[in-house]
Amino acid sequence: MAQTPFRPDSPLMRAVGRVGDLALINILFLFCSLPIVTLGASSAALYTVTLQIVRHEEGKLVKTFFSAFKRNFGQSTILTLIVLAVFAGLYLDLRVMQANPALFPLVLRVGTCVAAILICFTASYVFALQAKFDNTVWGTLKNAFLLSIAHPLSSIAITVLTFLPVAMAVFATYYFLLSSVVFFLFWFSCAAALNSYLFERIFRKISSPAENAEA
Repeated sequence: MAQTPFRPDSPLMRAVGRVGDLALINILFLFCSLPIVTLGASSAALYTVTLQIVRHEEGKLVKTFFSAFKRNFGQSTILTLIVLAVFAGLYLDLRVMQANPALFPLVLRVGTCVAAILICFTASYVFALQAKFDNTVWGTLKNAFLLSIAHPLSSIAITVLTFLPVAMAVFATYYFLLSSVVFFLFWFSCAAALNSYLFERIFRKISSPAENAEA
């Protein structure tokens, strides 16, 4: 039988299928994040799927997504409220400093900027950890902080991929709108998949041998 690129098991068709999978879970992520308080549960569900993808595990992605969304809803909502409150406080601090720079010494402004970076690092890890491990709210936050500072280069890449849409929406709105189709169809799932390659390597270092064997 002739080998064609359009066979269901051909590399081309597998690639097309994977693109479709990423578009589907991207739309599911955005839809389930519409009430902002569900952003954490939706992020944990997205990472559950993308971590499964990078481990080359077969499964029904939609079923996996909604199962993870339901499983993580309670704790992820608490984490979301904490993260949003911290970011709101940080935003207010930065605006006050920007409006009255003479009132704040340089060391305080630099310290606030460093704190902002660490907060972004930590927030970038929170929901991937929630997707991967069973832990308390405090334990997840603590591990997110410790892992993010222990892997600074990976954390920079993860944070950029995680927060680039927010940064563009605030500081480059015109270009954000031009790219809106990309964000709607692919960005969040592709960013989560790229992050998951980094997270999988990081998480292997803190997983039990049994968990690593399963992965």
